[in-house]
Amino acid sequence: MKTDIVTTIVAATIGIIVSFLIVSNLIIKDPSPVSIKTLTTTVNSNLDEPNVEVFNYRAVNPTVEAYVDCTNYDYAGNCIEERTEE
Repeated sequence: MKTDIVTTIVAATIGIIVSFLIVSNLIIKDPSPVSIKTLTTTVNSNLDEPNVEVFNYRAVNPTVEAYVDCTNYDYAGNCIEERTEE
């Protein structure tokens, strides 16, 4: 039981010392200059008009048009589905 505790303490101490040495070398070392590539493209504000056969500006999702065939509505304007009883 005592050897397990001593082994755990020794392993933790060695781990702390090794991690301290690694981190201190990263912090103390002077960073070398690094070159960074930059983009040289230009952005314009011109927009093309959408295709009216594909884009429906009145729809919730303007790229998908859904047709709902409904004859009965409730007080809130929601469609009431007609169900046939079997």
